[in-house]
Amino acid sequence: MKTLYKNGKIYSMNAEGETFDNILVEDGIVIGMNLLETEADKVVDLKGATMVPGLNDTHMHLVMLGKKLKSLVLYDENDIDHVKELIGNHRSDREWDLILGYDENNFKNSYRLNRRELDELTDKPTIVARVCQHAGIVNTGALEALGIDKDVENPEGGSYEKDENGELTGWVYDTAFDQFRAAQVDDTVETVSDDITQAVKYLYSLGVTGVHTEDMAAYGPNDVPLNAYLNTIGKDQLKFRVNLLRHEAVYEEMIAKDPEFKTDWVEKDAMKIFTDGAFGGRTALMKAPYEGTDDTGLQIHTRENLEKLVKKARKNKDAVAVHMIGDQATELVLDVIEKYPVQKGKHDRLIHVSLLDEEMMDRMAGLDVICDVQPTFLTSDMPWVEDYIGKERADRLYNFRTMLDKGLILGGGSDAPIEDVNPLHGIHALVTRNGKTGVYNESEKISVFEAFQMYTKNAAEIVHRSDRSGLIEKGFLADFAVFDRDVLTVNPDELLEAEVLYTIIDGEVVYQKGGK
Repeated sequence: MKTLYKNGKIYSMNAEGETFDNILVEDGIVIGMNLLETEADKVVDLKGATMVPGLNDTHMHLVMLGKKLKSLVLYDENDIDHVKELIGNHRSDREWDLILGYDENNFKNSYRLNRRELDELTDKPTIVARVCQHAGIVNTGALEALGIDKDVENPEGGSYEKDENGELTGWVYDTAFDQFRAAQVDDTVETVSDDITQAVKYLYSLGVTGVHTEDMAAYGPNDVPLNAYLNTIGKDQLKFRVNLLRHEAVYEEMIAKDPEFKTDWVEKDAMKIFTDGAFGGRTALMKAPYEGTDDTGLQIHTRENLEKLVKKARKNKDAVAVHMIGDQATELVLDVIEKYPVQKGKHDRLIHVSLLDEEMMDRMAGLDVICDVQPTFLTSDMPWVEDYIGKERADRLYNFRTMLDKGLILGGGSDAPIEDVNPLHGIHALVTRNGKTGVYNESEKISVFEAFQMYTKNAAEIVHRSDRSGLIEKGFLADFAVFDRDVLTVNPDELLEAEVLYTIIDGEVVYQKGGK
């Protein structure tokens, strides 16, 4: 059946200001625009609404988002006594409890829970994950479950915090934290499928039609999350576009198994590698120490090990997708991918790339790379990051205008559930750079059109689908988000109030405000 959408502002996102009077869709594909109604079997009146290509999140954790929607979360809590009350009252039937989103920067004097306080709230093995997911606080029950005491040695790329008496405080970082997250996993294909379904249905309400996600090493054997995606997502199932990054820990196993994916629905992506942590836990790897300390953060891999991982990907003709936040981490990664360049026709993904200087950006512009950036990092970091890294380095954070001017391709992601997944919040941050404490580095603002391209056109280019996705154009996939106002021209603060009226995937309405 041929369906014509008319009487709205229909943006192609190919060129600024380019719109159509109508578009015609058949079998999930745009087959024409600016046509006569007589060519359609069905006409949909947009009633003045605004249609754009479906939005995509270029870096997130979809399964974890599904779990967040069903879990105790602390992301917006700013009263430590209320946090303690929430944890103390929390009940679940799981052997371990995982609580998400603790952020000491929300509390007076950056208050940090310790193990003894957590012990008073619960004796069940419990992990309270810091908002960045690179650190957390665990109780004595969790330590005992893993047989860990004060004599434990720090693993490579991680650490156990100890007090002045050598006792464990309960705070664990990066690879040490990962051990606890792995221990509490009790997922099955069915439970992960439910997490995926919960997350996707929520994303529909935000106009999101696809994501690039990293879940393959966090929920038991990689067959569990992979089969959950394959069993849940597809043309005749839950319609959604998913690209799966393959974590370094399971990459070889997935290569050996060579599973069959679903073109345009569930597709494999690059090898995911971590090189450092995050600013909030002072684990991002820096050239110079954090303010008032001798600490330069955590280096997850030695240069030798990082080279081995990149060579492994190259042997399989794959790109790499590398988490890098600190300037030393970025320099290390650039050294390695310059030494072992990606296969012609592909590009490596640089994830976060938060702290850059001109020389680094120039090096990046000369490589086959794209940048997966998280715009809301800048607004959430603003209130405290200068205290951690100093003004000079803070001024070099999240300089998206300069990156675009140097010809770098930027994809818009959220790192959800670490940050709010709503793309309009990311777009608002890009065009205003306005957070709780004012406007941050105003000269680095970008236009609304450029910001929307990061979630549409650029997102498709990142996963090599620019020939059929990311634009409203003849021959392209019929994935659209329809908003209640002209999101390309409204006052930027109105973006935070805009609502999705319809989300359409493969030509099918998968979400309608107020129900069908």
